[in-house]
Amino acid sequence: MLSDFLRMIKGFVLFIGPSAAGKTSILRRLVTGKFHDQDPTLGFSQEIIAKVRVIEIGGQASLKEYWKVALDQKPVKIFFVIDITNKSDYLEFHDFLNENAELNPDLLETTTLITNKIDLIETPPTHLNEENFFIKSSAKTGEGMLDILEILANLEGQTNSLEQDKSVKRVSEEHPNNQTDAKKAESLLEEFQGKF
Repeated sequence: MLSDFLRMIKGFVLFIGPSAAGKTSILRRLVTGKFHDQDPTLGFSQEIIAKVRVIEIGGQASLKEYWKVALDQKPVKIFFVIDITNKSDYLEFHDFLNENAELNPDLLETTTLITNKIDLIETPPTHLNEENFFIKSSAKTGEGMLDILEILANLEGQTNSLEQDKSVKRVSEEHPNNQTDAKKAESLLEEFQGKF
């Protein structure tokens, strides 16, 4: 079960955000150096980037309960990815901060907002000027990827890679309302397993 997996791991970076914001595309760009147009993650995925374990949890409503489970494990860094062209994503980011600040007092210090799909607009929205730290990115063009990699590289040693934790097995949680999504998630996990 995904919740059991999340409770077993320590020292990881968490990638979360609304569905279709581009989390998986960013991770694939960081790993391969190329843009891959992706369907939304229907579960979770895991990557090792710059020797740092990165856990991505999809943004569908049925998966958001797992965000809290992951937050309970005190990730060393949280990247909250939004689609910059979708103002409701920005509002969801603020809701996330407000709802979870009590659970994780270091939330503001450990969270970086990634405004993805910057290539689709000419001028960033003015409401982003309120944020202390955010990265403008485009998984498609590569903008902002070096900034993300630099942060990840600076976290090396604070996280456990898969090589350090052989006891962790890949798991996915089946969602009773969508068996097909669970099968797709399992297929995605098998695809990643060959890399590690």
